[in-house]
Amino acid sequence: MIIREGIEVTRITLDGYELPIPEGYSEFLLRAGYWRYGEKVEKINHEKILSNYEREVVIEDGKLCTNLTYIGKQK
Repeated sequence: MIIREGIEVTRITLDGYELPIPEGYSEFLLRAGYWRYGEKVEKINHEKILSNYEREVVIEDGKLCTNLTYIGKQK
């Protein structure tokens, strides 16, 4: 496994909400293999999948939640 070192997460936002970055988060992603170099990456068409859902980010009990409501064709 080839890991790309020197990448650091400096900011995370979700629909305008800024999230705190826990200590060691960048190192965790590196060790988990999220950043790779020189390997073929499997791509997923998220836009096509998510087009069947209505997405809303809300704060519930002090926590950010993403509500997905299926709006596609029913079987």
